[in-house]
Amino acid sequence: MAKFNSSDLTRVRDEFYMRGLSVAAWARDHSFDPNLVYQVLSGRCHAQRGVSHEIALALGLKTQCKQGNLSKEVPTSKEMEM
Repeated sequence: MAKFNSSDLTRVRDEFYMRGLSVAAWARDHSFDPNLVYQVLSGRCHAQRGVSHEIALALGLKTQCKQGNLSKEVPTSKEMEM
């Protein structure tokens, strides 16, 4: 599983600095918990799923993939029971 490298995280933190934006203000403007945004930016949270994944997408740390491909490749829990 690919994780963010330190240069990706530094690039995003530098963008905040260059634009004069606080991370907390950006988080509130995007309806995210500021503490979770700080965790993603520090590398403590790997943003594999859920809200942290959405934060990584919004910050440009991850790219959006098509969900249609995933549903075709991975069987659902009901399919696995059969």
